[in-house]
Amino acid sequence: MAEKNELKNIMKNNNIWILTTINDETTSGLIQQLTEYINSIKKVSLPCKIYAPYETIPSTTPVLNVYINSCGGKTLVLQSILSMFHQASAMGAIIKTHNIARADSSASMIAVSGTKGYRYMAEDAYNTIHFGNIGNNINHINEIEFSNQYVKNWYTKTQNLYLRTTNLTKKELNKYYNVEQSGFLTAEQCLEKGICDWVITNDDRWVNCVSELKNKAR
Repeated sequence: MAEKNELKNIMKNNNIWILTTINDETTSGLIQQLTEYINSIKKVSLPCKIYAPYETIPSTTPVLNVYINSCGGKTLVLQSILSMFHQASAMGAIIKTHNIARADSSASMIAVSGTKGYRYMAEDAYNTIHFGNIGNNINHINEIEFSNQYVKNWYTKTQNLYLRTTNLTKKELNKYYNVEQSGFLTAEQCLEKGICDWVITNDDRWVNCVSELKNKAR
């Protein structure tokens, strides 16, 4: 019987597809490809203007398109991807994130980590914010204190990421980090809270404010 091929998170040219669980097996190739891409670009200054989705960005500016339809995954792999994004941004690249269906947990953190002004979302897509599973395995009682500190550190890191990249408050984040009240957010809510910058509507419009999103007239 032929083995079932595991879907990978991949990159080709300047396009990235994150379409499965984020873990070592599905993402190691992506990180290698992203590293090679960053090493190939020359440092430039970001344009002073933020370009709308339908406008052309100067060809001298590196652009990464990240398409997301993922349930999230391993936090250490997530940190590697975000580190690569920071390196690309430091070189002057624009990181465009496209939530085409779902961005849950670690995938949510990737979606909000795009360059501000360039985080896109489909009208029927959703974003789920929650604390996640840090994957600690405690094998000895002496490891409990270390594990607890690791959890606290990760909580602070994720909280700071959302506070830095969105309009969410600490109170909202604390609510979403509750397993029973995980932050399942629609495109309208994401636009309102600064989780995305633009929504592509089902009637083929790009909108960047909630009032326009609610207006279905063309």
